[in-house]
Formats: sequence, structure tokens, C-alpha cells
Amino acid sequence: MADTEEKTIRGTVTRDFNDAGTERSFTKGDTTDFPAGEFENYRVAGLVELVTEDAPAAPAAKAGKASGTAS
Repeated sequence: MADTEEKTIRGTVTRDFNDAGTERSFTKGDTTDFPAGEFENYRVAGLVELVTEDAPAAPAAKAGKASGTAS
């Protein structure tokens, strides 16, 4: 039965957004447990950041912006 449980990842929302596919709304600064696939999609889009034990729950705005800009 443990094989059917989907892994979740705790993330902090970096900006307000609505997910049209799930019709869920997210507010900047909120910390939520996301299904792993959803989290990865949002992370790649720059909408969430991974919460780590040593990081604050609400990340600084500059940290989110810097990680999303790569040339």
C-alpha cells in the first residue's frame, strides 16, 4: 500500500498565481505540501521554492529572482 502514496514536497509560493489545470489558487509566501510532479512544474516555472529546515518559511524576494535567471 505504501507504493500507491504519492510523494509530497514542501514548497513556498514565490508569487500569487492560479493553476488553471487544477483550479487552485496560491498566495505569495504560503508554504504548502505539493505532489512531487506539481512541485517540479511550479519550480521550473519559478512559482515555488523548496523549503529546507535551515531556510525561513518565506524566502527573500531577491533569492527567488536570482535562482530563476540563468543565461
